Amino acid sequence: MTSEMNNGGSALEPDSPEDNQFLSDEWTSEAGAVIEVSIDPSSWHSPLIADLKKRGPVMLDHIASRLSLDPQMVSLLLCNDVDMRSMNLQHRGFDKSTNVLSFPAGDDLYLDDDRPEMDGVSGDIAIAGETVMREAAEAGIAAGDHLLHLFTHGVLHLLGYDHIDDQMADEMEALEIALLGQMKIANPYLDDELALGTREAG
Repeated sequence: MTSEMNNGGSALEPDSPEDNQFLSDEWTSEAGAVIEVSIDPSSWHSPLIADLKKRGPVMLDHIASRLSLDPQMVSLLLCNDVDMRSMNLQHRGFDKSTNVLSFPAGDDLYLDDDRPEMDGVSGDIAIAGETVMREAAEAGIAAGDHLLHLFTHGVLHLLGYDHIDDQMADEMEALEIALLGQMKIANPYLDDELALGTREAG
């Protein structure tokens, strides 16, 4: 997994896709967390979206509770590998798709001038559909569980967690394992490929 801040530029913005292929929705939790979602339906299966719609807001509440935060608001782009590759090249210099990218709030590129900054706004996350499906199949895990893990990983990046070095990575992974355990999802880092994936540059 790779989640990084953007470095500026004009690639597709996670919270405002430039063409009409995206569908928009808003998911809310019992505690008041909000996920503003843009979906490329050609790259995402409806049951997978429905599963994240049910469990994503719950996970946001778990994260806020564990970290003693107010209910969070995030923008989520469920895109395809082509769009993800474009964003990854534009913002990180890697000419390939990746599974998840995070763009923390406060970055002027991702906050419209007329959009007020509010407490609890974490930022923007993009997740690539084909990559989610491929990685889940390769690891032999449920695609919905992998997607929720990527979403959780992305949110933690927005909140300042990172895996730049082993100590930081261990702390972030331990938090993810605990959070996913609350959702009855097994430790994803028992798979060596997934564990190493969070610590690589691209």
